[in-house]
Amino acid sequence: MDRELAALNFEGKLQAVSEDPVEHRQTLDFGSWQAVISYGMPQFGFGGEPQGNPKPDGGALIGQLGPNEFLVSAIHARVDFKPAEARKQRQFVRVEQGHYEHSVWKFERIWNGDQTDYGINFTSTPEVLRVTLATY
Repeated sequence: MDRELAALNFEGKLQAVSEDPVEHRQTLDFGSWQAVISYGMPQFGFGGEPQGNPKPDGGALIGQLGPNEFLVSAIHARVDFKPAEARKQRQFVRVEQGHYEHSVWKFERIWNGDQTDYGINFTSTPEVLRVTLATY
C-alpha cells in the first residue's frame, strides 16, 4: 500500500505518531474528526486513563480517505475517533480488515462490535483497517 500512503501523504491526509513515554494519549486532527491514540489500555472496557506500554513501542498511522472514512494501522495502541462537534457522538458504521493489492482494496473481514466498542485495539499483529464513521 505504499502508493496509497504516498498519495495520502502528498494530499496532506496522512498522519502518524509513536508512543511518548510520558504522554500516554495523543490526538491527531482531521478537521471534523479527531483520532485519539491511547497506549496501555485493556483489550475490553474503557479502563480509565491510559498507563502506557511496559516498553514505549506503540504507534499509529492514519490516513483520511474521505470525510468519514479512514485507513488505520497501529501497534500496541487503541485508536478511537471523536467528532470535532462536541455535542455529537461517534459511531463505527463499518470496520473492515483488508489489504491493498495493485492499488485495489481487498476486503478480508468485518470487525464486530466486541472489537470496536471502546475503540479499536491493536496488538503486535499487523492489521490494516478501513474505518467508516458516523455521528448521532
